[in-house]
Amino acid sequence: MKSTPQCSIIIISYNHYDDTTGPCLQSLRADPTKFEIIVVDNNSDEQTRQSLQQASVDDPRIKLILNPTNTGYAGGNNIGVSHSTAPLLILLNSDTRVLPDSIPYLIGLMNKHPEWSMLGPISNQSGNDQQIHTTASTPEKILAEGDHWCRHSTGFHYATDVVHFFCVMIRKKVYSQLNGLDEEFGLGYYEDIDFNYRATKSGLQLMITEDAFIYHRGSGSFPKNCSEVRKMVKRNKRLFRQKQGHGIIAAHWRIKNIDALERYADASPAEFNSVDLRFKFRNRYTLAKQLIPNSPLKKFFYFRRLKQVKTRFIAAFQHY
Repeated sequence: MKSTPQCSIIIISYNHYDDTTGPCLQSLRADPTKFEIIVVDNNSDEQTRQSLQQASVDDPRIKLILNPTNTGYAGGNNIGVSHSTAPLLILLNSDTRVLPDSIPYLIGLMNKHPEWSMLGPISNQSGNDQQIHTTASTPEKILAEGDHWCRHSTGFHYATDVVHFFCVMIRKKVYSQLNGLDEEFGLGYYEDIDFNYRATKSGLQLMITEDAFIYHRGSGSFPKNCSEVRKMVKRNKRLFRQKQGHGIIAAHWRIKNIDALERYADASPAEFNSVDLRFKFRNRYTLAKQLIPNSPLKKFFYFRRLKQVKTRFIAAFQHY
């Protein structure tokens, strides 16, 4: 009798196997954790499908679902979740790669905190406060930087109003409670924002941990600067506002990054290693200097707040 896996990882595949889904699955193969991997292919080319079939032979944890049509990001994930058997879900973008310890750590945290409904890791590419500063240009070296960060982060988790879906852990009962992702958003964009909005509106607890890192290439499913993508984004933004009103008003990435700096300044030296906090503060402070607003007025207040938080941090840890 097969026992229930600890987690179901859902990956949506659409072409470009060697650049996206292939490396993602390869990184998961290095993790011996007892999870199931559900790959939903959205009617890719024959070469991609053949590669997926071979991958499912190489790793018995993989369940492969070959859709006859492209059901989009929301539809693909909803299909994957319907085939899942674990109480915890991870929606994982195909253009990601994982560190061997990241998935087990996320599972452990969710098991330890039953009050948490959704959990996200940090990354090199997310466009919100989940993103840290990295300098490398290859996935392998970026993963090494992420691993180095995690070695300087222990027990640092915080509440949020938005978890980006490049990698998000969700309790399956919560996914069902919110009726999954809204398939009206079509191929992609804004279905994750909509899900976050509905989750926060329902009073669910969304969390980010700085102790787990996932590499994210970005734009793995859609090409950048494509007119069709711009049309999709515009359409789905309008659809989201029609459904939810103005919807979630999340703070800008640069503001959330300063919020993170303030959390380090407020951290207790007795609870968190001061060397680790200094490392993380320097990293995010470097990122902060790259996120300067264009407006002169916004720039003035931004730099004033940045200076204030740096002064607070130095004062708090000058004796440690």
